[in-house]
Amino acid sequence: MRGILGVLLLVAAGSGMHDSPRAQTADPLAELTDRYHRDRRRLITENLALTAAESRAFWPLYEEYERDLTRLTERRRALIAEFGENFDAMSDNMAKKILLNRLKIEEERNRLRRSYLPRFEKVLPIRKLARYYQLESKIRAAVEAGIAEELPLLE
Repeated sequence: MRGILGVLLLVAAGSGMHDSPRAQTADPLAELTDRYHRDRRRLITENLALTAAESRAFWPLYEEYERDLTRLTERRRALIAEFGENFDAMSDNMAKKILLNRLKIEEERNRLRRSYLPRFEKVLPIRKLARYYQLESKIRAAVEAGIAEELPLLE
């Protein structure tokens, strides 16, 4: 799980692209993103023990959820890049803009998770669904911890 979480951190933060010889491809971020999605899916598969019927219903919905989540992740990456570009000369207005955008993205993420809950509830028993949401929370916590570790604090 630690290796998977490491990839999650790299992809979520958009950093670490030069740490690995494999990352020296034409599009290292695309490679990391693909690996992130594969590892994330594998982590969920290994920890949910879906029946064949559950799997047929769950994975298409999961893929739709992932597409929606990816849009938020891309906005978060852009926000992190904006933070980095403005770090040395961060104005109060820029700091406030980044802060408010960060909070907005998190609010949208929570709304997204909540909006998918009844849909997931139709395809998974509630205990498996709770387990899935736990997995999502663990992955998110690891990603957030990695990002927090990499981003310097403003002066």
